[in-house]
Amino acid sequence: MLFPYTYVPHQMEKMQSFIDFIFFEVWPKALTEQYGIHLFAQKNALYQIMDELYRRDLAGTLRSGAGKWFYEAVNEIFNEFKKLNNAEIDEYCQSYRANNLIETLCKNVPGSSPVRYSDLNSSKTDLNNRLSDFFKKLYSSGFFRLSFVKKALGSDLSTYYTDFIRANKPRCCPFCGLFPIDTEFDPTREAFDHYLPKSKYPFNSVNLKNLAPSCNKCNSGNKKDKDPLHTKEGTRRKAFFPFSKVSADVQIRVDVINTNYTDPTPADLNISISSPSHIDEIQTWNDLFQIEERYSARCCSASGGLYWRARVLNECQNYDLSVQEMMDAEVKSAQSNPWSESNFLKIAFLEGCHRAGLFHPVSTEESTP
Repeated sequence: MLFPYTYVPHQMEKMQSFIDFIFFEVWPKALTEQYGIHLFAQKNALYQIMDELYRRDLAGTLRSGAGKWFYEAVNEIFNEFKKLNNAEIDEYCQSYRANNLIETLCKNVPGSSPVRYSDLNSSKTDLNNRLSDFFKKLYSSGFFRLSFVKKALGSDLSTYYTDFIRANKPRCCPFCGLFPIDTEFDPTREAFDHYLPKSKYPFNSVNLKNLAPSCNKCNSGNKKDKDPLHTKEGTRRKAFFPFSKVSADVQIRVDVINTNYTDPTPADLNISISSPSHIDEIQTWNDLFQIEERYSARCCSASGGLYWRARVLNECQNYDLSVQEMMDAEVKSAQSNPWSESNFLKIAFLEGCHRAGLFHPVSTEESTP
């Protein structure tokens, strides 16, 4: 990850607090109490939601949609908790707590144990299936977009996105740096990536520390539902925490192997990415987002490496400057705003071209991508 996001405390944290209350204060009472909205009384905002759903249910108007789904799912899981004993309930609660310590899990702190759906008590198939359905659908179900739910929350995800993006000034995707992120002025907004995929990890699908905006190429095209915490072979590993207070100081080096750089392919380059303080995290990042391959592709593209090199050569002629003078000017300009137009990668590429002796006169066709 090129740089961490700044975490923004927000009213939408209530999403997770509602689910915390249900998990710790409602479902465990299945052993001693009957289900009813009285169980939500100590969480006033959540009680308002459940009371509204209860009244609609009594009136026969709760026929379909996200409200009906949520209302019934909470009740059904409560009934499954009736079949547990105290030790089993404690085990589920411990798994819930563990999976919401996102930073601890990313750092692979000794003793931290993430719980995947496959790790849940295998003898509780019905409960596990209901929990899986609930937490996989919770974020995208539309429940938190219902008007009375938004009123109880005091905000919505669109407002959170706007507040979040205003507090995070580098307006490009921190997971790749190649594409801009929608600002508060855009009519659309980037999707929140579930950093620990909701398809693999229960209990944290509405935890804001597990929701990080990313460009579509990173979210849907490259990471998808890859697991940051485990390799394909199942080995635990470290991963960047999207809201870390410590930057990784990522270093990127581009070496040009083929000095005939007129019709380049990724085989003509060697991309190396390092961080002395985050060696393991760099490997995970590259695996999740295919960073080296994507950087190579940009350096071989007409709008990337070919244009960057041609610009130095052309501007040398236009302004009667030496290659070194033009290089210094381009690098200085890029360094002033490294997260715009992939300038961070442009710097590494131009330095690689210079080391390879690629700044020689080019034809008109080559210099005009």
